[in-house]
Amino acid sequence: MNSSSNETSAATAGALVAHSQAFAAIVDRLGASTLAVRGRRHAIASGVVWRDGIVVTAAHVFRHTPAAVTLVDGKGKSIEATLVGIDSSTDLAVFRIVGENALPPVAIGDAAGVRAGHLAIAVGRSGEGDAIASAGLVNRASGPWQTWLGGVVDRLIRLDGGVYEGLSGAPVADASGAVIGVATSALSRHYGIVVPASTVSRVVDALVSGGHVARPWLGIGAQPVPLPQRGGDPSAGTGLLISALAPGGPAERAGLLIGDIVVRVAGEAAADLRALRSALGAFVGKAATLSILRGGEAKELQVEVSERPAERRCG
Repeated sequence: MNSSSNETSAATAGALVAHSQAFAAIVDRLGASTLAVRGRRHAIASGVVWRDGIVVTAAHVFRHTPAAVTLVDGKGKSIEATLVGIDSSTDLAVFRIVGENALPPVAIGDAAGVRAGHLAIAVGRSGEGDAIASAGLVNRASGPWQTWLGGVVDRLIRLDGGVYEGLSGAPVADASGAVIGVATSALSRHYGIVVPASTVSRVVDALVSGGHVARPWLGIGAQPVPLPQRGGDPSAGTGLLISALAPGGPAERAGLLIGDIVVRVAGEAAADLRALRSALGAFVGKAATLSILRGGEAKELQVEVSERPAERRCG
């Protein structure tokens, strides 16, 4: 082997060592804000200090979310925390640390720019408090989506494999070490999912302030239908045909009728139920303007959006 080859090999090895050290530094930095969470039976998840004294973890690791849990830090020390609230639809549970908290919150980044192929690093803890980590690629990244439990998530971030045992609830960082969200294995059968930081913060806000996440409710049953073409335009889009009204519900009180087609909510297209719920999310307890078609005639109605009762199943 000549000297040129030796120099190339040394440079390659040096670059690999530098990358390895950079990854380890990210794990150390995130590890300062992560804890082990003991779930049902022998299940272990990870939790992350999202704000001072506030820990976020995955809700699915508990059969019935307890009023208090024991967390384990990087020194193997047990820390008690009490339940703030859960949002099963986004698989998030929020706890408050009892007493003084010496653990710093993570540096929260922005998941809006995450793309397929970007590096994703999940950092958690074993039941004994040892750091655990996994690195991979973002398999898919796209816009807002609705989970199978009805939660609205600001961005789809899918990992290129599953989430290893113990890493549900772990913070997931980008290549700079900024946290883009929280890992979960419960929102997809075949892939790990990252609940983006903006969604986590929104859920934390709601749970800390009110103990639950308010979901919008109009009291309608609806299905997508093609909108009538206007002026020969074949791309008129779709709306939601109202097929049922809950007696005394917000829609009925506002004067909506079976057969009306909801076209827009506060200026946003209502092409399907996911889009409807997303548009209504900011109007719980407030009035929203619905643009509808009734017998082919365009109308606007003001609807007072209610909080969705737990037993309701329509939109």
